[in-house]
Amino acid sequence: MADLSKKVDEWIELHKEEFINDVMDIVRFASISKPGENGYAFGSKCKECADAFMELGQKYGFDIENDDYYCASILMKNNKKEEFTGEIGFLGHLDVVPEGDGWDFPPYEPQYLDGFITGRGAGDNKGPTIMSLYAMRCLKELAMPLTHDIRLIAGFNEEAGMKDIEHYVQTHENLPLVTIVCDGGWAMCVGEKGRLSATLSVSMENSNLIELQGGVASNAVPDYAYVVINDIDLSCVRKLEELYSDARFSTVDGRLKIETFGKATHAFHPEDGKNAIYLLLRILSGENLIKGELNKNSIRNLASAFIDDWGTGLSINGEDPVFGKTTCVGGVIKYDGKKIRMSVDSRFAMNPDPQTLASRFILRCEDLKLNIEDFENSNGYMKDSDDPVLKLLLGVFEKNFDRQLETYVMGGGTHARKIPNAYAFGPAEMDRVSPFGGQAHGRNETCNVERLLKSLKVYVMAVLELDKYFLNKEKK
Repeated sequence: MADLSKKVDEWIELHKEEFINDVMDIVRFASISKPGENGYAFGSKCKECADAFMELGQKYGFDIENDDYYCASILMKNNKKEEFTGEIGFLGHLDVVPEGDGWDFPPYEPQYLDGFITGRGAGDNKGPTIMSLYAMRCLKELAMPLTHDIRLIAGFNEEAGMKDIEHYVQTHENLPLVTIVCDGGWAMCVGEKGRLSATLSVSMENSNLIELQGGVASNAVPDYAYVVINDIDLSCVRKLEELYSDARFSTVDGRLKIETFGKATHAFHPEDGKNAIYLLLRILSGENLIKGELNKNSIRNLASAFIDDWGTGLSINGEDPVFGKTTCVGGVIKYDGKKIRMSVDSRFAMNPDPQTLASRFILRCEDLKLNIEDFENSNGYMKDSDDPVLKLLLGVFEKNFDRQLETYVMGGGTHARKIPNAYAFGPAEMDRVSPFGGQAHGRNETCNVERLLKSLKVYVMAVLELDKYFLNKEKK
């Protein structure tokens, strides 16, 4: 075993520079999921990224499969030339959230700095997905004996609904016996909160509202929002400046522009950020800025729906000992000249149950006269601590990693909730970020190359152990 470990270490060191270059090449694609755009499942940029990913697989001698650009697969056949006995899967995603503002580096011109690759999607989830490909490449090039096929699936809608893997599950009869999802943190995510998402809308008839916009993704706390309104007494600007020192007020051609600023972070830990939209709604609802009583009430009702990060304003707040508090983020707001639409992204605890939560949400929106569009309510999951595959994977982690880390539950949602027998097994270390920022969904996103290469070894060893486990299981 020591000899095998050394061979893997040597292979990884030999291919480090190639790995960095391959990750950077994939990060260059602005692969924001845009369903149906230009006739492709999730848009032309996701299509181009999928093509580049499959070309990479072919370059390293693997088979590829295009799932109508919902997903793209790289397949490694077992090297014992046995009949098909099943697949061991890796699952990642190559779509990204919009880049947002405030970057110190061009988000789609990645750089390698101080051991980190910068760029939107570098950490979530392009670096880990390419790392999974390199685990397959290591297994292949070191000719490690395998009795099962290995498949890496890359999705292109994880950040915007997970229709990618839903399509894959519906259209493939032979799903992997086990799937390692490379979109979590070490040691393992053993449970995910449920997720409620929707768009709330209100009509704005004969309004003095000209523009209103904020946020870049429903699953991210927005760091910027603005509104342009006319037909107001501009003498109120000085008073507004005194009341709201963390907003900016300017007049252009007799119109008032209000800009608010916050701090971006992922929707599953909104307390680490500051929501710019919430501040903007408070400003608009607290002063005599919006014309028309119905319009004023619409703004006030939206503001009432989003009074904190815990869903209190929408009557969905809750808490349990395992998952902690329910979170709720209004991540995107936009006015189209007739209606204001605002997204809702809630990650809910076990208490209350999903059906009760949905009922409370619907009734509260009715009380506030908020129309509900695109409503979805997805259950979470909790792994059994006696699960033999879970124990096997954690054992591999403990033998091959240089830190002791615990299992955890989270509010983030991964593909692990959408495909059977899936485990969100690494590779991130949530408490380690770059010196210049680098969180997922935030500015200056990064991935830590050394940590990914350390994780690569864990993945290689995990596949070998899983291959033996399922072979023994099949012989019984």
